[in-house]
Amino acid sequence: MQNAQTMTGHQLYTRLTGYVEPYWGMLALALPGMLVLAATEPALPLLLKLMLDGTLVNQNHELVQLVPLAVIAFFAVRGVASYLSIYALDWVSGRLVLDLRVSTFDKLLTLPVRYYTDHTSDNLVATVTSGTSRTVATAAAAVSVLARDALTIIALLAWMFYLDWKPALLALLVIPVIMWVVRSSNERLQKNDRETAPTPDGMTRILQESVKNYRVVKLDGGQQYQSQRFRNGADRVHRATMKQATAKALSTALVQMAVGVVLAVAIYPAVQQAATDGATGSFVSLSMAMLLLILPVKRITVARMSRHQGLAAAASVFLLLEQEAEPDTGTVVIGRARGELRFEQIGFCSQSPAGTALEEITLTLAPGETVTLVGSALADLVPRFSQPDSGKILLDGQDLATLTLASLRANITLVSREMTLFNDTVAANIAYGAKGHAAEAEIIAAMHAAHAAEFIRELPQGLQTVVGEQGMQLSDGQRLRIAIARALLKNPPILILDETVSELDAESGQQVQAALATLMQGRTTIVIGVPSGAKDQSTVL
Repeated sequence: MQNAQTMTGHQLYTRLTGYVEPYWGMLALALPGMLVLAATEPALPLLLKLMLDGTLVNQNHELVQLVPLAVIAFFAVRGVASYLSIYALDWVSGRLVLDLRVSTFDKLLTLPVRYYTDHTSDNLVATVTSGTSRTVATAAAAVSVLARDALTIIALLAWMFYLDWKPALLALLVIPVIMWVVRSSNERLQKNDRETAPTPDGMTRILQESVKNYRVVKLDGGQQYQSQRFRNGADRVHRATMKQATAKALSTALVQMAVGVVLAVAIYPAVQQAATDGATGSFVSLSMAMLLLILPVKRITVARMSRHQGLAAAASVFLLLEQEAEPDTGTVVIGRARGELRFEQIGFCSQSPAGTALEEITLTLAPGETVTLVGSALADLVPRFSQPDSGKILLDGQDLATLTLASLRANITLVSREMTLFNDTVAANIAYGAKGHAAEAEIIAAMHAAHAAEFIRELPQGLQTVVGEQGMQLSDGQRLRIAIARALLKNPPILILDETVSELDAESGQQVQAALATLMQGRTTIVIGVPSGAKDQSTVL
């Protein structure tokens, strides 16, 4: 399969059609509607010609009476076609965004730890959310332009050539001029956006600094200085906004001037012709058709200009989907292990900026033994978050590389100060993952063992209280005890602790230490750092 970064727009859209396939029926409803809208675009100039010729030239009163009915029918048909095309296309687009987001998120869950460390969380979130929506929006715009705007231009030009080929030819020649004007103004707008992109961020940064450091601002008398910084930032935003407004206004003015020149050149002979043979309706119809050409021409130009942004978003989406999932080559399914870990001549060189290196590490942990390590490199090898460059690790005499990831990780739990909770209930956070269907009695038992019962009972809905984004409604000690309760409910033989009690207040520290003592009892424990109260039973490596 060709890499998404080297694919052309046509190839990327071809891949997108695979996601469209289940929805061809709904898309088939959208396309006829767009075709009807395009085909009926010249109908309004035609109706005006019939009405004006019938009233001013031929004095055909019967035709005049039919024109209002024709106008109503005309807009009724266009209204139905517009509703069907917009609803169907938006429905298909919405389903495509949904499917792409689910696919990218599911892929993200299968990727190795290395991928997460190599990419920022903001970029990954943007790919799954805005990247997928931009991809679909660009594709939908392309469909709309091809099916509606291109045909609209053809239909209007055909009508104009039917009326008078000379002004029609002039309009045909001026279309590239309009497209050039629109393209030039859009390029200028995009250049302004690139040049001024940091400006709003700078203003926001000043605001955030002032709010977070309000004590320093007040104590050191920095109000005037911060106010001037913010004013300068706001002024830069204003100037950037005015540059964009100027470019937009200039684009509109140039387009209007181009159309005005065409109309002026076409009006004089058309007026003379109308005065000679009374073809007033043809003159008005021709003028309206020229004006109706502007909007589809602008849409086509803007769609072409914004196409590269959609292709960049599509490339990021499909590049994510092309990533290889975390390797799971093990075939042995292990039940609950005793917890003996043996590191045999482990060599490991991290590719991180810190450049962590391990050479010829040999270590044996008996079931229930605790070891303290400096750094997480060796600990990350146990759940196979990373792989050793040499040597092997055995669990109860079984090489970790031969075990399935699911069965291996079912025997390991991690408790870290850096762990955040999910925006869900306390009960859901304790009974997370494979323990999601645990009985309430088991959750309550884990809550008590983690010394978390007291503060959980004081929450508004107890175990059913939603903890908020990242559990920020709780203190550090409370979040940590919920994480310990989760580990107790999972009840694995191997525990990895990562700087769990540093910087906690005295009361929370005592409760966490008591919960940790319960958690560590009888488990093979790898401590990253030196938690207080654990030194006496640890081997420092």
